[in-house]
Amino acid sequence: MESIPYFIQGSMATSTKIKPSSSDSPYLNWLFAIADLVILNLSSYIAFYLMFEGEVFNIDKLLLFVVLYNALWIGASVLSGLYKIERALKVDTMVFRSIKIILLHFLIVNLFVQFYYDNDLVKYLMLSYFLILLVVPTSKGVMLKALLYYRTRGFNAKEIVILGSGDLANDLYEKIDGNPALGMRFKGFFDNGSSHNSSMPLYKGQVEELKDYCLSNKVDEIFCTLPMAEVDKINDIMDFADNHLIRFRLIPEFGALNKRMGISFYENVPVLTPRYEPLENTWNRVLKRGFDIVFSLAVISFIFPFLLPVVAILIKLSGRGPVFFRQLRTGKDNKSFYCYKFRTMTVNKDSDKMQAKKGDARITKIGAILRKTSLDEFPQFFNVLEGHMSIVGPRPHMLLHTEEYSKMINKFMVRHLIKPGITGWAQVSGYRGNTEESEMMVKRIEHDNWYVENWSLWLDIKIIFLTVINAVKGEENAF
Repeated sequence: MESIPYFIQGSMATSTKIKPSSSDSPYLNWLFAIADLVILNLSSYIAFYLMFEGEVFNIDKLLLFVVLYNALWIGASVLSGLYKIERALKVDTMVFRSIKIILLHFLIVNLFVQFYYDNDLVKYLMLSYFLILLVVPTSKGVMLKALLYYRTRGFNAKEIVILGSGDLANDLYEKIDGNPALGMRFKGFFDNGSSHNSSMPLYKGQVEELKDYCLSNKVDEIFCTLPMAEVDKINDIMDFADNHLIRFRLIPEFGALNKRMGISFYENVPVLTPRYEPLENTWNRVLKRGFDIVFSLAVISFIFPFLLPVVAILIKLSGRGPVFFRQLRTGKDNKSFYCYKFRTMTVNKDSDKMQAKKGDARITKIGAILRKTSLDEFPQFFNVLEGHMSIVGPRPHMLLHTEEYSKMINKFMVRHLIKPGITGWAQVSGYRGNTEESEMMVKRIEHDNWYVENWSLWLDIKIIFLTVINAVKGEENAF
């Protein structure tokens, strides 16, 4: 048992001296929760007043509704960890959590109202949740921003030390020192390495000196970067930390795998995945799919009816051929699908193997305008509704190009772990159009794979916004 790390085998050590440890303010969670409840009920009251001013309702029914309304929010938010304010929590993550809980809350409350109240209250719910969706995520973002700023001013800070002194320890120190919003005050390194001496300002002493230092100074957390070969020392310091109410953080060494990873547990066995994929999470997939459906329906309902007749007439006037063009492209999991576009070229035999080039004679005059403004991609909103594509994602390639580039470029196929998109991070970053140059394609793949590992709803909204701006300006590489 002695060779098994403490976090697996546990410890029977006892303590003789306990020092209080400061932690995140316990009032933070309450502050965020109370603010949400105030906003939730205020938005509900405003919506109710606007919809039913002067009307009389059964007070018992209304009281039941208010109690259920608040109880469901408290239950859902607590179970989901909405108010768990971690040190490294990002604003977009906090906002994203809020939106998920709001949508879940709406679905449950709406079901209750459908069975117990009349249709007028359903209309009120729509207005109420519209206000909530506007105010709650915004207030969350503002409050978290204020907290991060508060920490950069030196408040709500934790005192930390690092056990170890190698590259991993130095990298951890740089991350902490370079991000004051984490609210961590670094006190020093402790290590037995012969390269260290007392003249080094950040070096505090040997591993054996760490305990006395923690007891005589206000240390809240110990970050351990020692290799697992030092398991006895790790267990000893971990015992000490537990017995003196000091948080112990174990940082594993992955060498060249210097990247964000996903972690899961098979019972008590940790399993690391060398690629973090947000869209492996069911909630994230549901949110992205819901956004895709709503956005596509809006475009198809409000823009496409006006766009189609004009574009169809111009395409027909430009020469013989159909208005729409469809082509087999590579989709999610390397499955092929028919991708729709407005036809921008004369009918030719090379369309399935030859990319458009600058000055390509196959492109019609109206086709050049459609490509420059990205209007030729509008039929792909139907691909999104069918489920073959997303609004944002890696652009789908012709089957021939997928086969060719997958042999030439390392990790080319990673982009096919998610659905292709009408627009993407690579496109708004300048890597669109003809990709015959291998360097151009490598950069596109790097951007696509980065998107796979860093997806968020806010990133999608940002990409859509940049796409619209580029379409208005006209893109240089769109031909």
